[in-house]
Amino acid sequence: MTQELEESNNPLFNEDLVKKYPRSNRRLSLAVARYGLSAELNQDDAQTVHISPYGIQFRASETYEEGQLLKIHINLPDYWERKQRFVDYSRIDTPGNFKILAKVVSTEEVGKRGKKRIILARTVNMDEVDEQVLKAFLQEG
Repeated sequence: MTQELEESNNPLFNEDLVKKYPRSNRRLSLAVARYGLSAELNQDDAQTVHISPYGIQFRASETYEEGQLLKIHINLPDYWERKQRFVDYSRIDTPGNFKILAKVVSTEEVGKRGKKRIILARTVNMDEVDEQVLKAFLQEG
């Protein structure tokens, strides 16, 4: 219980880290799944509202509980071409997205009859190179 309380009052994360990050309002499509063994990606129309290396705010029709872990696949335009600038290896396939693990901080109902929700989640785990790729993408404007 005290660990949960510490996390909710975590001074290291607040929504300004996501919302006020430079050019964080770029729209990207997402596939989202609850973290677990049988987690299937929800291919609904989830889309970012704000994104930064610290977290993500996105719009989705699915309900996610506060504190829940999510596996999020972020579809970044020309992702593999961007990643090749930072790595020294090549691949036969060209991935179009990268994955992050995020923890739900808040959920807010929006729209008519509450069918859409805006979810704020803080980044728990992201590959270091993918973080560089995301930062470079956001700096491009």
